[in-house]
Amino acid sequence: MLQFRAVTKKVLLVCSGNLDRSPTAAMLLAEMALPMWVMSAGTERWAKNQLTAELLEEADVVCVMEHAHHRTIIERFGSAYSSKLVVLDVPDDYICWEPELISILKPKLRAALGLPTRARSEENE
Repeated sequence: MLQFRAVTKKVLLVCSGNLDRSPTAAMLLAEMALPMWVMSAGTERWAKNQLTAELLEEADVVCVMEHAHHRTIIERFGSAYSSKLVVLDVPDDYICWEPELISILKPKLRAALGLPTRARSEENE
């Protein structure tokens, strides 16, 4: 009998304050019910969950919302994590769980993480 083991991808989502964009992205990935470890963090000192070297080290992929976040990570933590970084190009114009933010994030997350165009959980909508 063949057994398949789910591979858990570790995804870190990063925005400025960890208040709107990265938590929304994390909730979207959680809703997809994929075998993933998902965490979100912010680059600002006042962020709800501050970005740390430990989070960067743990993640397989780090999706940042803007090029500024990419630059901040390189400046603060060095270039060792640059191969993990993916810029989603999502501006800081949205509030948490805003429908437009969701419609922007879904295809960008799928592309960045190599996910199917449409998740199984959405096929029955």
